[in-house]
Amino acid sequence: MSLTDRLAVVFENAFGLDKSKFTLALTPEETPNWDSVGHMNLVNCLEQEFQVQFEVDDIMEMSSPEKIVEILKAKGVAE
Repeated sequence: MSLTDRLAVVFENAFGLDKSKFTLALTPEETPNWDSVGHMNLVNCLEQEFQVQFEVDDIMEMSSPEKIVEILKAKGVAE
């Protein structure tokens, strides 16, 4: 499964977002439940799925799936 596909599953688990509506360009404003509490749930789901830990700066920069992919790649997660 590709990194993007795995991320779509994370968004489905974290926000209940249908995978068919997932794009790398999503923003918190376009995503149901992506508020401050939802963001921390997203971080938890990402850490579990990709077996990484995020620094506070990483968490603050997670403004879109595209940015999350950049952060994950910087942590050594392969495409």
